[in-house]
Amino acid sequence: GINTDIVLVGNFGCEYRISYTALGDGVNLASRLEAANKPFGTVVLVAESTRIGAQGAFAFRNVGFITVPGKVSVVAVYEPLYQICNVHPTSTSREASLSAMEIAFSVPIPTVYGEERVLNSWRLIPRHLLDELSRRYHEGLSAFIAGELPSAQEAFSKAMEVAPEDGPTKLLLQLSREGKNPGVRWDGVIHFAHK
Repeated sequence: GINTDIVLVGNFGCEYRISYTALGDGVNLASRLEAANKPFGTVVLVAESTRIGAQGAFAFRNVGFITVPGKVSVVAVYEPLYQICNVHPTSTSREASLSAMEIAFSVPIPTVYGEERVLNSWRLIPRHLLDELSRRYHEGLSAFIAGELPSAQEAFSKAMEVAPEDGPTKLLLQLSREGKNPGVRWDGVIHFAHK
């Protein structure tokens, strides 16, 4: 998981035991995003701060709003889809976000000049079907967030016809089918209870 934030980085400890590490709320959120990859079936998830920092250089898909252990606030979570070609970073924050994205993939981000290169589970989808998948997925996500679960189920089911192995679609379809708990106000937020 990737989160862009101000953290403490350096050698911490005492003369008997010292370690080079990063500390802070931003590091904790990145760790929780890493853990959220499993239920979402994704490779990399990024926080809103990273999406903003890399804006214009990458296309992202909103996978929803989550709460994670150790944080009270709701976090908007995104999956990077592809790098947009011929974009140059203009700020240190953006450069840090882009570097973090390359490190997360353990290789330089693939770029094909003249077209976008899909990075995630959508990479095996023929280009002509990506628009349909994107439209159905975002219809489903909007309906899910609004609590219109039958509409969300329908849209996610149609998205699954195009990309049956898409992790976020699978998770959101499952959650839409599980529905509301009686007496609980629907907020469209996915609550993760475990680290």
